[in-house]
Amino acid sequence: MANEEHLTILRQGVKVWNEWRQKNSEVAPDLTDINLSGAFLIGIDFSNSNLSRANLSHAVLVYANLSAAIFRKSNLSNINLSRANLEGADLDNANLDEAFLQNAYLKRVNFSGASLKNSILKKSVISNAIFCGADLTLADLSETEICNANFAGLEISGNIVNCDLSGTNLTMANLSNAYLYRSNFSKANLTKANLTKAFFVDAVLWKANFTEALLCETNLKTTKAISANFNNATLTGACIEDWIINSITSFEGVNCEYVYLEEYQKERRPSSGNFAPGEFTKLFQKSLETVDLIFRNGIDWDAFAYSFKKLEVENQGAQLDVQSIEKKGDGILVVRVAVAPDADKAKIHSDFMQGYEFAAKALEAQYQARLEDKDTLISKQEAQINRLFDIVEQQGSVQKALVENPRKVSNYNMQNPQFASGIVDANNVNTDQIGGNIQNNDA
Repeated sequence: MANEEHLTILRQGVKVWNEWRQKNSEVAPDLTDINLSGAFLIGIDFSNSNLSRANLSHAVLVYANLSAAIFRKSNLSNINLSRANLEGADLDNANLDEAFLQNAYLKRVNFSGASLKNSILKKSVISNAIFCGADLTLADLSETEICNANFAGLEISGNIVNCDLSGTNLTMANLSNAYLYRSNFSKANLTKANLTKAFFVDAVLWKANFTEALLCETNLKTTKAISANFNNATLTGACIEDWIINSITSFEGVNCEYVYLEEYQKERRPSSGNFAPGEFTKLFQKSLETVDLIFRNGIDWDAFAYSFKKLEVENQGAQLDVQSIEKKGDGILVVRVAVAPDADKAKIHSDFMQGYEFAAKALEAQYQARLEDKDTLISKQEAQINRLFDIVEQQGSVQKALVENPRKVSNYNMQNPQFASGIVDANNVNTDQIGGNIQNNDA
């Protein structure tokens, strides 16, 4: 039970209480089992106080000093602890459901076994805190700074957007269905964690340990899993669209029947059936030694050949080889190029695309010049063809006139003759006008 003297002072208000605390800093107030439900205690100094089993539901303790305070098994549901200082506080098995801890300072806080369902810890600072066995289902830890916290056995399916969880221990934590968008899990330990259907899009997983973790249907799109450890993890049904891995990313013993190369369960691999045991590891370990060249408007193969040859000359040790060409729809083509395991893939990709764009622009100018030359040539050819048609028509007219009057053809104007023009008398022909011999047997 609470100390009656302490209760009497507290009933006089926050100002009187805080003044008493300043004068008696050596005293550790005993407020066990106290009922402060709905109390308005802004800036209250409860440091080093014992509030075990206390009822502070719906209370307002904004800017409160709760450092080293004890709240074991206390009811803090719906409490407002915004900007409060809870450094070193003990909330073992406390109920913080729907609590508001935005911008709170939570260094070395013990949340072991505490219930934080639907609580808001947005933009809080959590370092060296203990969340072992805590339940953060639907909690909001977005933009929270979390450093070296222990989340072993944690229960969470809430919102952890832009959260820094680097170095955090999440062993056996349950983050199924958690929204972990753009959060930082660098060097985090997620051994045996349940991450089923979690949303890791754009998350940083550098050197994270996922050994034996469950990642069934987990969305790993555009995650940066460089040097991460997925040994013996389960990845069946995971989305790995555009994730970034390297030769150190480990998949030894991975259990995976199939994955998706695009969100919303699109581009299943394998297209039908399942991977054989160990097949996923072989395929994706091999894919680490490739560079994907993506073309969204078709491929200019002349430009491709130029850039590829240039790349080979400048990177003789890279062992470049076109491995496959794949259509992705909407005019997108992906050319997969095999490279040496130790090759600088980012540089190879950048150098190739720069060379390709340069060549494509240069070739475009040549194509245009050729088209203009072709148009000129076609115009000349059409003019010649038209002249030939005129000749044919003229010759037909001459032949018709000769049939009608074999002795003379007069006043015929030959527009484009192949021999000298003028009046031709069948009885008196100047042979200089026409090549060859002409005889008139009709005289």
